[in-house]
Amino acid sequence: MNPARLVHRILLVTFFSNTSAAVLAQDLVIEPKESIVDQTLLVSVPFDGVLIGDYDAKTNPGGTQTRPGLFGGSGNLPVDYSAVFGIGSPSLQSQPSGGIVVDPVDIADGILGIDAFEFDVLSGGVAEVGVDLTIILQTFRTYAPFSIYPGGFEIPIPLQTGTISSFVIRSESPAQVLVSSAGDAYEFEATLPAVISLEIDFGAGVQVFDLPFAFPVTGGLEISTAETVLTLSSAVSAAGEQPVDFPPFDEIPFELPTFPPGDETAGVLLGGTITSVISELDLLVEIVASAQVPTNPADFNDDGVVNGADLGFLISSWGVCIGCPEDLNFDGIVNGSDLGLFIAAWTG
Repeated sequence: MNPARLVHRILLVTFFSNTSAAVLAQDLVIEPKESIVDQTLLVSVPFDGVLIGDYDAKTNPGGTQTRPGLFGGSGNLPVDYSAVFGIGSPSLQSQPSGGIVVDPVDIADGILGIDAFEFDVLSGGVAEVGVDLTIILQTFRTYAPFSIYPGGFEIPIPLQTGTISSFVIRSESPAQVLVSSAGDAYEFEATLPAVISLEIDFGAGVQVFDLPFAFPVTGGLEISTAETVLTLSSAVSAAGEQPVDFPPFDEIPFELPTFPPGDETAGVLLGGTITSVISELDLLVEIVASAQVPTNPADFNDDGVVNGADLGFLISSWGVCIGCPEDLNFDGIVNGSDLGLFIAAWTG
């Protein structure tokens, strides 16, 4: 069967089924100008390890030396620490893009299939985020410059701005949603299994995080002979901790502010291990997605209605007519069988 006849057959199945609504699964496209996402994101990356001064007798003889404790010891010695990278975005409003696949085959029985969705919150753009480091040290001292660091309390250190290069909400698995009829439309409330996928660069290269969560939605679906329109609303507060398998890092240069604060910084090398990422996210989502319903195969003049004008086309093609659109049952002849299908599709 050639492609044109295959498409025609699919349309025929759609419009001459036992339900008046379009019954094939549809790929709906998000309307960015009518959709909006408000989001606030906080990501914490805890890690621990050791730091040591960047002194080297050959390559950096004027560098910093570190020594644990307040007294004693000599040379350049490692110091234990723990720290948290904090990544926070200001309240950000964006117009998302993407799509959602709906399957209304059982909608007359009160069931709507949502087979897949993917909402690109940033629509391919990027968002700047603030990055800071909070570090807790054991008591130690440095030389070149000289400074004493009392242990046991947090030292906040602002860092450079980071970026979110990808922020996507996507379905984790297909779902069936119970719907209720509301005039010519359908309404529903459901919780969809979803994943928030983030790509964030907080100054050490792009990292990818996936946060599974339950996505509560309130929605509506309108199916007409011309268009299918889906609306979704959601208010989400999601939090979770995700184990990660990052390789240990070693000898990352870092300028540590002296204590008490001054104009100098102590040059140290950080080594450590990241084992998890903690995320907190607040979302307000308003999505409008739509798709044009395929043309009724009995609307021969494509004016949106099946009426006497289309009947004229059918009568003029009466008889043997291989491959013509008026042959609605594809048997190579336009006759009473096609007239019966035509009458069933009549809209006036």
